[in-house]
Amino acid sequence: MVDDTVSSQPADSGASLKKKGSKKNMMIIAAAVVIVVALVAVVVLGGFLNPEEEYDNALDRIQSRGKIVVGTQVPYPPFENINTTTDKLEGIDIEIMEYVAAKLNVTIQWKTMDFDPLFAAVQTGQLDCAISSITITAARDEINDFSSPYYVANQAVLVQNSSDISDLDDLNGTKLVTQTGTTGQWWVDENLSPESNTPLSDVPAAVLGVNNGQYDAFIVDTPVANKYSNDTSYDLKVAFVIHTLESYGILIPQDEPELKIAIDSAIAEMIADGTLDDILDKWLL
Repeated sequence: MVDDTVSSQPADSGASLKKKGSKKNMMIIAAAVVIVVALVAVVVLGGFLNPEEEYDNALDRIQSRGKIVVGTQVPYPPFENINTTTDKLEGIDIEIMEYVAAKLNVTIQWKTMDFDPLFAAVQTGQLDCAISSITITAARDEINDFSSPYYVANQAVLVQNSSDISDLDDLNGTKLVTQTGTTGQWWVDENLSPESNTPLSDVPAAVLGVNNGQYDAFIVDTPVANKYSNDTSYDLKVAFVIHTLESYGILIPQDEPELKIAIDSAIAEMIADGTLDDILDKWLL
């Protein structure tokens, strides 16, 4: 029966079987190609979507791409400001960061924003670091890290030239203004009993508010208060200084020891070679 079955096949059955087998093989090959292409696409796209995976740490990432993304809040003269002629950033913090970047052998990509959001931007990786007259505090250090200090500041009381405010007691019951999220705002909340303490993110608006009589005093870092009191376009003076002895540092992400060591090393070198003193003399004297 086997022989009869075979002999009873049409003459072209062998050719038909070959054609069917050929079509099936082509389908298998095509499916395999699709799978390979899909796997390659996953690998390639994964590289684009997750570029951080190829770097061991933040410093490695920064130096590999050749730039460091730095946040700051302007204007806050003399530490950070925009030059009205060149439209470029300038000031103490700007020159300090330029020195640090040069030591890291990278360029700077600046991102300006309000002061308070700087902390979340560093924590989430939107920024590699931030420099903006940022006081080192225990609370801030819980979610981010800091470089070694590069400047010590106090708080000052900026008032109209005609103001009678002369000491801390005079500030109680007054209308005060502070910058949002700063140690000046916190100090007022913890130590005084003013009629009001209005936090503003815009420093020039706070200064104008005092100048125009909307507020009785602006509690702000001493160098900034001095800058505005010496500006003859305003009718302002520094009533007195509150000695808080606050240290400024560069804000960096937590758990990035390599980046911290590199930045601390640059700051130490800047202090040792006299560059920091030169920068401070240039902008403060």
